[in-house]
Amino acid sequence: MALIPGYEYDIFISYVHTDNESETLEEDGWIDQFYKYLDTKLSKHSKKIKIWWDSNNLDRSEVFDNSIAEAIDKSAIMICLYSRLYPQSAYCKKELEHFYEKASKEKMGLIVGNRSRIIPVFLSNIPYTDWLDKLTGTSGFPFHDNNDYGDPLKNTSPEFGSQMIQLRNSLVHIFEDLSKELATSTVTQTPVKAEKKDTDFTIFLSEVNDSMLDRRDGIIAELIEKGYTVLTGDSSAIDAETHDTITKEAIAKSDFAVHILGEFPGRKIPGETEARYIQKQTEIGLESKIPQLIWISRDTDFNKIENKEHQAFLRGLEEATLSSKNYEFVRSNEGELSKLIDDYAKQLQEAQHQKSIAQTNTSGAPIKVLLDTHTDDFKQAFNLKKILSEYNVDLIFNPEDGDPQENIKSLYSNISEAKKFIFLYGNETNKDWVDIRVKNTLKKLMDYDRYGQDIFIYAAPPEKSMDAIKVAQNPMVKLVDQSHNAQLDEASLAAFLNDLKAENL
Repeated sequence: MALIPGYEYDIFISYVHTDNESETLEEDGWIDQFYKYLDTKLSKHSKKIKIWWDSNNLDRSEVFDNSIAEAIDKSAIMICLYSRLYPQSAYCKKELEHFYEKASKEKMGLIVGNRSRIIPVFLSNIPYTDWLDKLTGTSGFPFHDNNDYGDPLKNTSPEFGSQMIQLRNSLVHIFEDLSKELATSTVTQTPVKAEKKDTDFTIFLSEVNDSMLDRRDGIIAELIEKGYTVLTGDSSAIDAETHDTITKEAIAKSDFAVHILGEFPGRKIPGETEARYIQKQTEIGLESKIPQLIWISRDTDFNKIENKEHQAFLRGLEEATLSSKNYEFVRSNEGELSKLIDDYAKQLQEAQHQKSIAQTNTSGAPIKVLLDTHTDDFKQAFNLKKILSEYNVDLIFNPEDGDPQENIKSLYSNISEAKKFIFLYGNETNKDWVDIRVKNTLKKLMDYDRYGQDIFIYAAPPEKSMDAIKVAQNPMVKLVDQSHNAQLDEASLAAFLNDLKAENL
């Protein structure tokens, strides 16, 4: 499934195949390059995003292909790569008309928020008066230079990168608007009886005292907005046995339990002399096998707590005397609570992911390798990717973005998936960039307690001195110097593949 609920594809790309013909034998066609950059840019927002395009470059007949119509019907958004040839193509006009008609009939319509679901990307400088009728009311993205005719921008130009970022940002906003429109109701709390899906990360939030109810509801809304499933403690059970059963079932469906405690012990369980919902749900949580986070305000003074049983309970938790199970006991400001829960959940998801990789990484499976590159070296990185993919190397392609903070976030995210790492060093002016990327990777690997010979600096042409790369002196870093040779010869390739596929120490 795609990122947008109810669709198989998020984006359908409509284009004239002639516009994808390369002017030289050495480079891909413009449409191929556009797709690769767009796919890479969007994957940094979500790996769920799916794009449909006819990558086979087959000549189309005048008969509208049923498989194309089906792909359009299953797509949420259409991008029209609008050149001077586009309105001359009967086939492209049929694609545009088909999407226009189907989108207009759907529940959310053709316009979502203030944005059209049809997005023109202009390869030529085409006057507004010459646009097809179905594009009326839309705004487009100029991917052409500023001369009168307008030629498509080179993917190496700053203007191309700038327009790609603007297009990506616009698409992300449309994704968000579509998701909101498709939501049948506003959910503020996930029912306890909801079935847990394999892809969910579910957080259990236990009962809180009355002074924290509004704060907990706000946290639940924030967590759900970030994609978590949230189950809550139930304080409406009429007896202790029913309450315990409901709580255990909810915790059993969860990946992580959070207990928000405070100065007051909260309500008593009906029929019980002293037992209270807050304490009982915490105790049930500590008996389970899932990770636990116990939070209390930094300002809470145990000495001022009037209920002595509750006071002893909190002291026991802070001193870790109530349970042999490991749990995190945290004192912090109330305003930090939502971020704290999110941070812990992400750490647990990362640990789960690493465990899953370890369990499924059999000797016959492709090895996951991160290929990181500066934009200047994009073409050489793609050539290396093509070669390695033919030898059962599963590459995660991670070209540098214009935003440094987004770059590091993307790098750290991909580090969790990869077993080995290749940093391509082509343009000699990028040596500092390579140093920084490798150092950040080494630091993150140490955070994950992952050691071994698993980082490579692949030096591509032009020929250069390797002494400038200071981080290459690190024993965890291996240098592959191909800067003197445009073609990777068989012997060098064999040695490189052997190192890539060797088991980590």
